[in-house]
Amino acid sequence: MHTQKVAFVAGAMGGMGAAICQSLARDGLRVIAGCPPRYRFKDEWLAMQRALGFEFLSEEHEIADGCELAPLLDRIEREVGPVEVLINNAEMTQLRNLAMLSSRARVVSIEPVEGAYRTRVWLPAGTPAH
Repeated sequence: MHTQKVAFVAGAMGGMGAAICQSLARDGLRVIAGCPPRYRFKDEWLAMQRALGFEFLSEEHEIADGCELAPLLDRIEREVGPVEVLINNAEMTQLRNLAMLSSRARVVSIEPVEGAYRTRVWLPAGTPAH
C-alpha cells in the first residue's frame, strides 16, 4: 500500500530541476528524478542531493516524443506508486498531449521561451486550483 504521493520530474538533474525536486520532497512527496539515458552526471547529482539530505530515486528515460511516457508511468506506479505530479522540466523535450494525462496526474510543463520560462499546469477534472 502506497501512502506517500509520488512525483516524477523529467529533466531533474540540473539547477532548476534540483530546486523543483527539493521543493517537492520538502512538501512530503516521494520524488523520482528523471534524466536522459546514460547521463554521465547522474550518480554525482544523486550523491550531492543525498549530502543535502534528499533521497531521490532516479529514472533514465527517453520521452522526447511522448510515446514512452505512459509505459514509464506504468512502471513507476508498479514499483513505487501512482505518479500524482508530473513535471516536464526537460528543455529539449516537447511532450505532446500532456492534457490527456490530466486524469492520471497533475501535470506541470516548464518550457524555455525567449530566455524566460513558461509554465503550464493541468489539473484533473474536479481538482480545485489554488
